[in-house]
Amino acid sequence: MGLCAASFWLHVVVRRIWIASSPTRPMLRFPYVLFCQHKYDVVRHKLESARTDLADCLNALQERLDISRELEACRLRYRDLKLRYNEVVSKFHDRISTLEAQLAAASSFVVVVPPDTARRIDDMESQLSRSQSDLQVARDRQSVLASELRESATSPQNCSNRAELGRLQDRVSTQDRDLQKASQRAQAATSQRDQARAAQIATQDRVSAARNTIARLEKRINQVERDELLGQLGERFMEVTDLRAERDQAQERLSNIASLLPSAPINKRARSESESPAQSTRVSKAARSTSHLSQAGTSSHAPASRPSIEVLSAVAAGQKAEGSVLSLAAIAQ
Repeated sequence: MGLCAASFWLHVVVRRIWIASSPTRPMLRFPYVLFCQHKYDVVRHKLESARTDLADCLNALQERLDISRELEACRLRYRDLKLRYNEVVSKFHDRISTLEAQLAAASSFVVVVPPDTARRIDDMESQLSRSQSDLQVARDRQSVLASELRESATSPQNCSNRAELGRLQDRVSTQDRDLQKASQRAQAATSQRDQARAAQIATQDRVSAARNTIARLEKRINQVERDELLGQLGERFMEVTDLRAERDQAQERLSNIASLLPSAPINKRARSESESPAQSTRVSKAARSTSHLSQAGTSSHAPASRPSIEVLSAVAAGQKAEGSVLSLAAIAQ
């Protein structure tokens, strides 16, 4: 557009110069000026139209750019909302799965209902269903009697059918009383059923409480038994320790006594210990006691035999205590 306008204006300028230098300028200038003016007006109108269209296009483009920015912002918000929605949906799915697992666990838990309570509940439900059916039948009868009463009231022979009307009214009152009785029976059956259900729930609660109490008592009994066994084990260990101390003292006393004896019994005791290692302690004690009895006099007879008997009893008691301690340790484990 700019190139065409420049060429046009260049042509106009050259034409004006040529006309100004020509001798026939007044005759040739006016028609050409009119033509050029017309062309200029047309081109100017087209230029203004083009400028208007360009402004409209720029405005539309700006609107489109604004819309694209808003669309991008909406897309970002939609992405964020979608992420949040997915998180919330995943949380709800997890909660649903957890609740389903809890429901399955609760449904798998079987509560033992007493047969008397179950039979009573069944009887109450059957009685309630019968009462409801009787109530429905009574309502149907009442509606039929009411319709008959309305028909008899609207009939032209109302004056001649007063006896029939009284009979129908009596029947209606009777049916009303039956209906009230049936409703009372239904209410009583409903209350009894509710009481039976409440008793069943209370029984279940008592059963669960009894189970919990039994579990606690068993735990306490096990704890008490364990504490008692540990206490007995400690006492046995103390007894064994004391017996071992007594045994050591007795062995020291025996060694002191054996040092006072001649060498022959000592060699005999050594040979017996080498022949039977399992019973070395008992044989050595017996040899020491016999040698002491044979060589000692009447004055030293009683003091020598008493320590040997005490030593033998202490050793036997120590062995028994060790066996009992080992058995208690095995039971505690």
